[in-house]
Amino acid sequence: MGHRKRVKVWDRFIRLFHWSLAGIFLTNMTMTEEGSDWHQWLGYIALALLLLRLIWGFIGSESSRWHTFWPGLTRLQQWYKGQWHPPVITHTPPGALMMITLMLLILGLGITGYMMEEIDYFWGEDWVEELHGLIADSIMLLIPLHVLAAIRESWQKKDNLITGMIHGYRRLD
Repeated sequence: MGHRKRVKVWDRFIRLFHWSLAGIFLTNMTMTEEGSDWHQWLGYIALALLLLRLIWGFIGSESSRWHTFWPGLTRLQQWYKGQWHPPVITHTPPGALMMITLMLLILGLGITGYMMEEIDYFWGEDWVEELHGLIADSIMLLIPLHVLAAIRESWQKKDNLITGMIHGYRRLD
């Protein structure tokens, strides 16, 4: 293997967003009581982070912009056929699909949580609470897949993606 170049990929905002969202979700799942003030406020913070990430995808660093990694059908097909050659090094198409799926599920959690607590029309509606729980459980199932995929990709590329999400760098051939 030749010389490997260290390249900045994930900017400070992306890393802060990633770990904050993960921490908020895990805290709300394991340490706060459902419906408590802390649970609600952490949910609102998660929604605010999602809004900021949406905006950052248009104005942030090049590698954080949606167009650089959006997992369109063509990119996904190319990746599965082994024909995908990335213009940037942030996410593979399936990795981007997982990232977007997790963010949409967090958005769904925030919306259903808001519906349960703040909109009188939905207060006490079992289906809203059940949907909220189903979304949370779905995220809990996807998190280990997300982590295992990062470990697998790290092993294949010989580049620790998990620590890369801490310091922001990747190594390229």
